[in-house]
Amino acid sequence: MVLLSVLAVALSWALFALVFGRYRSRPSLHNAFYSLGLLLFALAVSAELLARLQGAWSPFLYRLWYFAGATHGVTFLGLGSLALLNPRAAKGLLLLLSPLILFGLYLVATAPLDFARLPEPYTPSGAAFPPPGPTSPRLWTIPFNLLGTALMAGVALYTTLLFWRKNPLRAQGTALIFLAALVLASTSTLNRLGVVGLEEAGRAFGVSLLYLGVVLADRSVQHAGGRA
Repeated sequence: MVLLSVLAVALSWALFALVFGRYRSRPSLHNAFYSLGLLLFALAVSAELLARLQGAWSPFLYRLWYFAGATHGVTFLGLGSLALLNPRAAKGLLLLLSPLILFGLYLVATAPLDFARLPEPYTPSGAAFPPPGPTSPRLWTIPFNLLGTALMAGVALYTTLLFWRKNPLRAQGTALIFLAALVLASTSTLNRLGVVGLEEAGRAFGVSLLYLGVVLADRSVQHAGGRA
């Protein structure tokens, strides 16, 4: 399990470096959102690994993991996907979500913690927070994860179908991104349903698919530019 966590961490930071480098060379709104989402995801899986290595969560690591990974990593990945199709709509949606994101940050930072409710001291589960309710962070993860996953998977599927004949390499990349969204969403859903122990494998597999998908899609753009 530790090796799978290390793999997920390494791939997450490598993917963030790849996309952030692309943003620096070709600044765009979708790459900015993708970079932020991947940074949050990399921080979250790093916090998980540190908690496992030290044998238990610390309050700081737990709150960081919950805000960055359990709540908002997929939010900004979804906004990045939307920005690919409609940057104005992505900006508008971010403005609408910003008060809720800030309120969620406040809840994550101030909600009481009880690590005794976790199956293991280092388990990546939201059970250390109070049961889902208006003032519990556990309620706020659901709409953000649903929205982010729907945007990420929906745009990836749409792009796959759009480029299946025009640009097969790009279509293969976006198909892998679609599968990555499903794997990561399934892992999070099982976690919320109380099925723990699959997080390391699910995240390592999901991040691997995401990494390969982004690399293929990026190469397809470079290849098309070279032919032009």
